[in-house]
Amino acid sequence: MQPSARFPWKSEYTVGNESIDEQHRTLLELAGLLHMAVAAGQGYKIIQNAFAALVKYTEEHFSDEEQFWIDAKSAAVEKHKRLHRQITEELLALRFEGPYGVVFCTPNELTNWVEHRLIAHFIEEDQGVYRNLTPGAKRKRASA
Repeated sequence: MQPSARFPWKSEYTVGNESIDEQHRTLLELAGLLHMAVAAGQGYKIIQNAFAALVKYTEEHFSDEEQFWIDAKSAAVEKHKRLHRQITEELLALRFEGPYGVVFCTPNELTNWVEHRLIAHFIEEDQGVYRNLTPGAKRKRASA
């Protein structure tokens, strides 16, 4: 995928594991595509497909990342799982049934979620957990 113009990858997001970092870049790209679709007022089908892709990849990434933490014997696995559930629920809440049908978030709401939940999670949680792993555990690859 091409780097997202809306949510570009920055070196301060790096966790330190190539596979996890690549998945994080993909999450930002998918969020950028959804942002473009919503901001441009694309049709329902385009926005729905972009949203579904972001949700699906978020769930797959969280599953892969949790397995990586389990395999690495991280003490933070259960806390991380709870945080992942919360973040996923917040993402799902960006699409809801309104009185006139399905309503998607505004571009500002999506930006807020990406910057204050997703990117913050990379920096505040993922980096902290990764830093606390043993050197041998850090070399394990997350599922691709």
